[in-house]
Amino acid sequence: MTYISLTKTTLDKNNNGHDNDDDHNDKKVMTEKQKKIFRHPVRDRILCILRDGKPRTQRNIGKLLSMSNAAVHYHIKLLLEVGIIKLFGTRPGPNGITEKLYAIDTENWPMVSEDDVDYYIDYIVSWMNERHREGLNILKSKRDQMPPFLAGSYTVCVPLPKLIHFKRKVEKLFSDFYDQFQESNHKIAQDTYAFTFAMLPSLEKKSEDSRNILEYEPDSDDF
Repeated sequence: MTYISLTKTTLDKNNNGHDNDDDHNDKKVMTEKQKKIFRHPVRDRILCILRDGKPRTQRNIGKLLSMSNAAVHYHIKLLLEVGIIKLFGTRPGPNGITEKLYAIDTENWPMVSEDDVDYYIDYIVSWMNERHREGLNILKSKRDQMPPFLAGSYTVCVPLPKLIHFKRKVEKLFSDFYDQFQESNHKIAQDTYAFTFAMLPSLEKKSEDSRNILEYEPDSDDF
């Protein structure tokens, strides 16, 4: 998903019109189902793999995502169900098994407008959850050689103007850092990190200490 700003979107979702066209309603139901399936991060990554137009098997996709065949099959089945990908053909596989080839079908991609706020909220939350799941699993597998990380949350009570000012500073900080390292120099050994961030309304009452932070940084002698 590209950078989306909801500042100028229409947040009023009420529709005063009456539409009794069954075909139109069926298409609307299918579009909503497509968007629900489309916004999952794993399925989005499958679509990114297929976006070059080259058909691939379930096994090929699984290797690229480091996922089991069973897990990939589940996501492919959903994408096929709503027509976002299609069966392209078959080919001989290992051990005499015939493998199916899958390709993208852009004609059936759901149309998403910038005023579809629910879609974008669900989409970005799914991606944040996927990045957290992936990163925490890596940390658990590298306890003997823990990489640097920072994770947690703060809850603060703050006047709206101060909040907006802070939001803009954080947004610029992340954007500048992203631009600086967007094109990696493969000649230099580098690690890949996912940066997730959120500033969201909360129902938590202000407590004595509402910080929940976990961080680690290797000793300077380690790098």
